Amino acid sequence: MITGELKSKVGRVWDAFWSGGISNPLEVIEQITYLLFIKRLDEIQTRKDNRASRTAKPDPDPLFAEDQQELRWQNFKACDPEVMYRIVEQGVFPYLRAMGGDGSTYSHHMRDARFTIPGPNLLAKVVELLDSISMESSDTAGDIYEYLLAKIATSGQNGQFRTPRHLIQLMVEMTQPKPDDEVCDPACGTAGFLVQSASYVKREHAKALLDVEQQAHFNASMFHGFDFDSTMLRIGSMNMLLHGIENPDIRYRDSLVESLAGEAERYSLILANPPFAGSLDYESTAADLLPVVKTKKTELLFLALFLRLLKPGGRAAVVVPDGVLFGSTKAHKELRRTLVEDHKLDGVVKLPSGVFKPYAGVSTAILLFTRTDSGGTDNVWFYDVQADGFSLDDRRNPLLPEDRLGVRPAAGSLSEEEHTKNNLPDALSRWFDRGGSEHNRARTEQSFCVPKSDIVAQGYDLSLNRYAERPRYLTAGRRVTMADLLDAGLIAEGTQLTFERAGARYSARVTAAGRLELVGGQQFPSPNRAAAAAVGEGTVDGWQSWALEDGTTLDRLRQRFLGTSAVGASSPGADELANERLGASPNFDAAPKSVAAQSVVRHAETAEDPLRIQPVNESPAQGEDKEDKDAPVVGLTVGDLPSALGGVVHVSPSATFDEAITRMMINDYSQLPVLSGRQLRGAVTWKSIARARHANHAPPFVRAIIQAREVSYDQDLIDILPMLAESEFVLIRNRSNEISGIVTASDVAAAYGAMATPFFLIGEFDQRLRQVLASSIEFSRVQELCDPEGNRSITGFDDLSIGDYQRVLENKEEWERVGWSLDRKVFIERLDEIREIRNGLMHFNPEPLPGNSTHKIRHMINVLREYGN
Repeated sequence: MITGELKSKVGRVWDAFWSGGISNPLEVIEQITYLLFIKRLDEIQTRKDNRASRTAKPDPDPLFAEDQQELRWQNFKACDPEVMYRIVEQGVFPYLRAMGGDGSTYSHHMRDARFTIPGPNLLAKVVELLDSISMESSDTAGDIYEYLLAKIATSGQNGQFRTPRHLIQLMVEMTQPKPDDEVCDPACGTAGFLVQSASYVKREHAKALLDVEQQAHFNASMFHGFDFDSTMLRIGSMNMLLHGIENPDIRYRDSLVESLAGEAERYSLILANPPFAGSLDYESTAADLLPVVKTKKTELLFLALFLRLLKPGGRAAVVVPDGVLFGSTKAHKELRRTLVEDHKLDGVVKLPSGVFKPYAGVSTAILLFTRTDSGGTDNVWFYDVQADGFSLDDRRNPLLPEDRLGVRPAAGSLSEEEHTKNNLPDALSRWFDRGGSEHNRARTEQSFCVPKSDIVAQGYDLSLNRYAERPRYLTAGRRVTMADLLDAGLIAEGTQLTFERAGARYSARVTAAGRLELVGGQQFPSPNRAAAAAVGEGTVDGWQSWALEDGTTLDRLRQRFLGTSAVGASSPGADELANERLGASPNFDAAPKSVAAQSVVRHAETAEDPLRIQPVNESPAQGEDKEDKDAPVVGLTVGDLPSALGGVVHVSPSATFDEAITRMMINDYSQLPVLSGRQLRGAVTWKSIARARHANHAPPFVRAIIQAREVSYDQDLIDILPMLAESEFVLIRNRSNEISGIVTASDVAAAYGAMATPFFLIGEFDQRLRQVLASSIEFSRVQELCDPEGNRSITGFDDLSIGDYQRVLENKEEWERVGWSLDRKVFIERLDEIREIRNGLMHFNPEPLPGNSTHKIRHMINVLREYGN
């Protein structure tokens, strides 16, 4: 990458072209390409002249005749701008168009060279810049050319755009080009894939390139690129030249139309990002492709082309639109079946939808496969790239310093926080481990492997979301909310959020309370509800929809808050109790001393009017939060229980009693599912085994198999309670429709018990602190501090809230009456934290508890036990 002064010079020249009247970025690149080519010719001739001088033998085939010396770069660069302009316009460009006889790729593409630089001063500026670049250094020259090519993407004009360099680098690094490869890009454009492949080979196989034959292969027969745009062919050819490839095979070819004669089964590596969403008539499509897949869709035809171009054993990494992964047409399904069954599908890398902005917002993925003609797919590796180092909006600004971008950051390994902004190094690392520990990753993680049998069962669907398990985003058992993001500094008050749907654009502002305020003034604590209200529809995934100015979604911020890409729910918290329309009775604030023993959790009588724990005072003291009436009602699902997706130990219908009993004993299970492959046959329990053996001393094992209830992992937990009351257990099917776990009545009891724990702790804390104040401070003084205006009905210590306790103890005199040898300021700070925790619990506020909240309450209870009266 070029930096500093050199980049500034190139930028100024680019601006000069635009201000000089050349507004087409491709034309700018073309003019620079021609000048770089004539400079290269002059440097080649200089080497030839030096050789002739050393050997005292004249050059037998000079590039410039005696009467053409003024056309050499070293000669016309010293002329006045007007003279230089005349020489280049009337001499250099006719010379370029006429040469074409050396058979090189470059001279072939120079035949249509046109000189369009509008004036002498601009030409002089460009020549001065390019003269400072030695064409002997492919790194510097190539980087400058890459920087210029990037301007095409920035401009977003003419429908031409480059695949981002860091994505090209990822695909090249994953396929690891070798010195003996023949690399092909059938839609090469600016030849970015070929250039990056060459750079990889020079870096990783430098010694091999010292061999004369290998060097000749590298320069003339290793790299092949096709395109049907002559401008792009010129640009791509020069890009290869400036990266040190002397004579690559860059040629005109309409890949989907022309016959594959001479090209089929020729290449060992294909890297490509072909055009999307095009269509060809059958009669226009190359006859070689239709037998592979009969379709008019260009994205499918290109995949068929890749398979035909690859030699057996050849590999490919290609960008495809998401529709290729899950399209339901016969052609889509057949092509995916072919990849999985007839060849070896190695991996699917899901890319975020903004990687090709500003010129395309389509969702894409990278397919990695090997042509085998004999199958070989065992497991398919999936990776969900959520950040590529750049903002996902139209500007695509870098999110990290330059030395932390790309697949192999110059700064070394990235921190966890940096990983959230650049997933590419992690993706590459996990790719190389796909035959090892990646097989052990859960489908809740950013990458995982899927057995071929699962893919076949899903009709060869290759979309990552078909197999990924997305647990709820919880922290300490409670859902993450906007307020958490605000408190964590991941989002700020006043931040503008937007999203588009069906051509309409919606916006909202983040309030100081962590709510989303729509343009009309409506406020919602839930992104889902805010999005649904904005659109006017019942269900919208607001976490995925609402995004910052740089394209970062709220879902991505939520993942950063949790510190991982997907967080499971191992121990649901008290907010889940509220979300399940559960309440606590009696009121903890108004409860007698034995509150912990008398309080029970019960289900609300109606879904429309859920019970909730009422605060003692109908008008809470200032500082106490009111219940959030807009809180979304979201219930626990079966999958929120650890045992639901934790896997199962099972037996087959042909098992023996000894096998079943042994498996139940060593795993401490009370029941086992009976499976025949993926098909559920029922279950055996201690009770069913006893009954079978009681009726017959030597019964067949099938006599012990009883009917088993099964439910989906995403079913509301509260809805299966009647089933559990009847049969004590249910079997759970996961997203892939496999039996993935067992939920028992004791699992549910444990979950709801865990939910209730924070309520009991707050009750005990409230009771003990109230006792301390009642035994140390006069009630009249408490009334004076808590209700100086006499607007509240405080008739006893039982009418106080935690905020009241805080106001009393903030008074230095009353603190001293308590007689504790503790620091008042520190104690009050923790008491204020407990007050906020209590507000969330007692009002069923949907905002999740911070991870250590329960511990804080327990520790304060211990303090009160030790220091209390």
